[in-house]
Amino acid sequence: MLKDFRLDGKAVILTDVDDTMLPMTQESPVEGLRSFLSELRVLGVEVVPVTFKTFIEVKELMSKLSHEFPAYVIEGGCAIYALRGFLRWGSGRMVGSYEFLELCNPISTYEELLTYIEESPDCSGKALRLSKAEPKSVSRVLGIPTELIKLSQARLYSEVFITQHNPCRNFINSVIRNTSLKTIQTRRAVHILEVDKDRAARELLKRINIVGREILVIGLGDNPADEGILRNSDVPVVISENRVEWFKKAYYLRSPGKPPDSWIKAVKQALSVAGLYF
Repeated sequence: MLKDFRLDGKAVILTDVDDTMLPMTQESPVEGLRSFLSELRVLGVEVVPVTFKTFIEVKELMSKLSHEFPAYVIEGGCAIYALRGFLRWGSGRMVGSYEFLELCNPISTYEELLTYIEESPDCSGKALRLSKAEPKSVSRVLGIPTELIKLSQARLYSEVFITQHNPCRNFINSVIRNTSLKTIQTRRAVHILEVDKDRAARELLKRINIVGREILVIGLGDNPADEGILRNSDVPVVISENRVEWFKKAYYLRSPGKPPDSWIKAVKQALSVAGLYF
């Protein structure tokens, strides 16, 4: 049983994964990251991924890192998982040693609408629907290994249309506008889901902070889809080699370079600002 982090923790790090903590292809050494995660835990600092990855992808990531995250958020904010004893928020629903809270309905609820988008003249032949596409086709477009694509297709709460075709992207937005769904746009894809990372981060932090003791929050992301993480952080950090418009207006630390080295450097810098890392 873990100690109650609300009483013993020094800081929590909310972080995107793809192109923030690790390259999207995950084709990079992880020994340094694995060691650093262990060092953070000794310091009383825990890392909580808030990611578009699926449940299966996060499990695979933890296996690769030989590190069990005490909590994580999947599919852009649709479900929160926490080890029993980490927060003691007691959802009553368990998967293995994790309690979980769902913030989205199953994406299958919207199958008719998703099929309509997929078969529309604006998107047919111009977009790949991630959960239905051939893994090799997605791999060619994104440059991500086929085995990783297969893991990303096991979506429970969200759908992704991979496209840079503006008429298709605009069509998706117009169709979604009058539903309970929302779209989160990244450079190469449109994510369709009911919530976002902002909602998930707020729900998670409500269960971490207690009256009289708010834990330091460091947030890391690399694109506008991560703005919800940064907005809810005391020390927001952008992992980017460029000064892009979307984060110019807010206070931030910027960490140029390639992850995971840039992520490690950024976390050290953020903790140093807070007086927690030497």
